[in-house]
Amino acid sequence: MLLPVGNERLLHVGEADRGVRLDAFVAASLGIGRRAAARVASDVRVNGLRGPKGRVLAPGDEVRIPEVAAQTDAGGPSPDVVDSLEELLVLAKPPGLPTVAVAGRAGPSVADWLARNHPECANVGQPGESGLVHRLDTGTSGLILAARTAKVYDALRGQFQRHTVEKAYLAVVAGAVSEPIEIRAPIGQHKKSRTRVRALEDGDHPRYAVTPASTSVRPLETIGSFTLVEARTRTGARHQVRVHLAHVGHPLAGDVQYGGPPCDAIDGYLLHASEMAWHETTAAERRTAALDSPGHWKGILSALAASG
Repeated sequence: MLLPVGNERLLHVGEADRGVRLDAFVAASLGIGRRAAARVASDVRVNGLRGPKGRVLAPGDEVRIPEVAAQTDAGGPSPDVVDSLEELLVLAKPPGLPTVAVAGRAGPSVADWLARNHPECANVGQPGESGLVHRLDTGTSGLILAARTAKVYDALRGQFQRHTVEKAYLAVVAGAVSEPIEIRAPIGQHKKSRTRVRALEDGDHPRYAVTPASTSVRPLETIGSFTLVEARTRTGARHQVRVHLAHVGHPLAGDVQYGGPPCDAIDGYLLHASEMAWHETTAAERRTAALDSPGHWKGILSALAASG
């Protein structure tokens, strides 16, 4: 659950968000699901006035979003420890929990949980990140690594930078995917939105840095008008799997930020980091970890199949 707190965040609607509903705009801006955004939207002001969550926005609209915090009771989300190694923690992040604290959203994060429960991580790596060597989007669940020593942190960051860490994701996408797809498209900042990135076409000349990116997709199961796919990556551009799948016409179901169809059965989107392979240090044997999709996926997939 999200609760409004003291400060607020001021955003201006650009041309790229013309016609977007207020709740969808809030969800994309804060990286939260549509249902949570609908609750926050009741306290949002557009051009100084409160309005319905379904209000359609226009370029030039001024949106004031109250800073929000995840509820911190015992039932709040927290990561699970998949494997506890001498110098490394392998965690399972639930959807809806930020990896690190982000602007506009105070409250719990994986980094905060690590600092409180594994203080040996608190001063490893970048300040405020508690040894985390990579990130997952707030709405994405699955495997994430946290170093307990500077030695392992440096070794793993080097592997991510050299693209030698293998990652696999499960995703539910719109449309029928009937055969494997290889997606090779660099990713850069969106021209008109600071909360989105885009897959670049030949001839694009973005203002910001561009990250090479490749994703291998294979279909696993047809679910009504959707497909469960596996996406494998070595590169780690921001929002890579989401953007690449949207780029080839198969955005994630519920991922309205990248053109996915809204789904009543889904609060947000379904993307899960299911497998990883890495070397703890350059001399160590290769390690692997695997994690089944979250339990709540089963009911959602059944609902999507029944919807046709």
